[in-house]
This record gives sequence, C-alpha cells and structure tokens, in this order.
Amino acid sequence: MTSKKTILKVAIALVMIAGLVGGYFAFIGKSEKPVQASSDLTVSSTPRDLNLKINGTDYGQVQDGDTITVNTSGQVELVASREGFADIRIPWQLSSSKANGVSLNLEAVSDEAKAVLVEEQELQNESEVGEGLQEDAQDAYAKYPILSDMPFEGNRFELYQGLPKQQGYEFGIYLQLFKGAEDPGRAAFKAWMDDHGYALEEYNVVEEIKPASPSALLPEIPTGDALDALTKDNLKVATEPEQKERDGDQLAQYFGLFTASWEPKVDGYVEASELKAKPLMSKKLAETVEVPYRPTITFNWQVAQSDNSKSFPWIQHYESTVKDGETKATMEVCWAWVGGDDELSYDAPRNLEVAVKNGKVQAYTYTDGDPFVDHSETSCNPENR
Repeated sequence: MTSKKTILKVAIALVMIAGLVGGYFAFIGKSEKPVQASSDLTVSSTPRDLNLKINGTDYGQVQDGDTITVNTSGQVELVASREGFADIRIPWQLSSSKANGVSLNLEAVSDEAKAVLVEEQELQNESEVGEGLQEDAQDAYAKYPILSDMPFEGNRFELYQGLPKQQGYEFGIYLQLFKGAEDPGRAAFKAWMDDHGYALEEYNVVEEIKPASPSALLPEIPTGDALDALTKDNLKVATEPEQKERDGDQLAQYFGLFTASWEPKVDGYVEASELKAKPLMSKKLAETVEVPYRPTITFNWQVAQSDNSKSFPWIQHYESTVKDGETKATMEVCWAWVGGDDELSYDAPRNLEVAVKNGKVQAYTYTDGDPFVDHSETSCNPENR
C-alpha cells in the first residue's frame, strides 16, 4: 500500500515538473521576438537624385552614391520616381550578410527632365576633366616646386606661369618688368631666384614690359645676404628729413621710410620719428603731433636700446591712388634691427596709410604688430618670403 502511494506521488511530481518546464519554454518563446534582418543598399541613379520606395516604405529622396539601410532582406520591390521622369518598378534580392548595389536609370519624359540630364552630364564631364587637371598639377608641383611660389607680385617685378617659348621646357616663367626700371627688376628677380634656391638656367624665362607703377620706383627690397652685410656703424639715422621737391608717391614712400628709422638709445621711444617728420607735414597736421602721454616702448625696442641697435627700413608692399590732386597710399613698412654681432631681428610690418597733397603729408595712420606676440615668423624676415 505504501509503495503504491509513493509511486503515485512521484508520478504527480514528474507531471508537475514537466508542466512547469513546458510552460517556461512556452513563455520564453512568446516573449522573445525574432530579430528582423536589415540590409545596406547603395544606389546609383540617373538622374542624380530621385524618390525611392522599398516594399511600400518611403525612403524619401536618395542621391546617386547614397547607401541606405533597409529593414528587411530577401526579395523586395523597388519603386523609383521623380517628377518629369517615368517611374520604374523592379524586384530585387537583398542580402543581410554582404553589400548590395542597384542602378536606377529613369527615362526623361518632359523637356525639363531632359534639360536636367544634359546639365548633369556636363557637370560630370567637367568633374572628370578637373580631376585629370588636378592630378597633372600635383605632378607638376612635385617636379617644379617654383610653381608653389607663383604668381608673385613684387615692387620690382612680377612672375606668372605660361606657355614656354622654347622647346625642351614644360612651361614658361613670364617675368614682367616695369618700363624705365628694367635692369633693377632683372637684378631683383635674380636675387629672388637665388634666395629661393632656384637655378635660373633651368627655366624658360619670357620677359614682358609693362607701364611703370609707383611701386617700381621703390628702392629694392633687400635680400637676406644684403641685410646680413649691414652693420650699425655703416647705418646713419637722420635727425631731420631731407627737404626737396617730391611727387605724391615719392613723398608718401619717403615719409614711410623716415618714420621707421630709429636709433632707440637716442630717440627714446617709437613716436620720436614722427616728431622729427613734422617738416614733411602740413601745418595743420604738424600741430596735432605731440609727445605722447605714454610713449611706446616695445620689448624689441628695449633690446635695441641695450644693444645700441639701429633700424634699417624698407617698403615691402605699396599701392596708391590719385584723385583731385591728392595721393592716398597704403604700404607695408618693414625694418631690421641691426646691432652687434648677434643675428638680425625683425618686427611685424607696419601697415601705414598716408594722404599727400600740395607737397605735404595731410594725414597718416598706422598699425604695428602686437608687442607681446612673437614675430619670428614675420613676412619681413627674408627667410619667410
């Protein structure tokens, strides 16, 4: 009797356990939904953008080359459309394990749509030509580094690239000189080539003469070698300007150079040169130039004072216009500090604006570089030209 009850209890327990296990797996099966496969589809299209539906889902505007993620895989239906073009409807097989691509080419059925295709083809042709030219340009720049320094527009000469005039050369350097200043221009060009490490004989140089500009009459921009040869003993800083008749450009340039000429140990502060330049100014302007309440003494100025240095100025860039007898000039004035045996130092260029009329400076303003900023990379330094 006891044995039958025991067997019955064990059987009931086994049935209950089986029910619980079956229910658990049934619950798990109902609660976990199968993961839906997705596919990436890259679209190539004509025209370059169109509207795309996949299995009725609208993916909006798709452009040529776009890759979209489709929330399904296997057999699908693609519908491509755009206003002015005939719709296309095609079946397509998508894989979730590898890249998918499709080409969709719509037929233009309106004049506007045909014009779109023509325009896109022209843009494609220009792009292909541009890529070819870019590759050619990269090869040329690698072979001829001088192309990176052109075009160049200086006070004495200008350089441009053009077709060679002699056989055996791939391109020509068009050297534009200014009428009446041809020889100084050639000398400045040769110095420029030497400074940049280019051998003149390796290039086909084609000379052209153009009308002289005020910049062509400027003193030559000094080369690095010329500046290195300077000593403070052979520099003389004038205590007063030279009085002589000058035209508007000549006076503006002379004023720019004179007001950047200093001997800090004697002058004491930056504005001292402007006080000395009063004879070059109109009476009205001269009356406004006074000793400043807080004179400017920069770090480089203090170093120049202690080294008993002098400045050597030149005009790096110059432009001017004349209207109603008044010359308005803008220029970049550079200078080197020439002292003892140490290397030359340079400040950032002074940006100066000068108005000249009736043989006198009527107005001027200038901006110097920040005295608290390192100007070792200034364009005034010949190594950075």
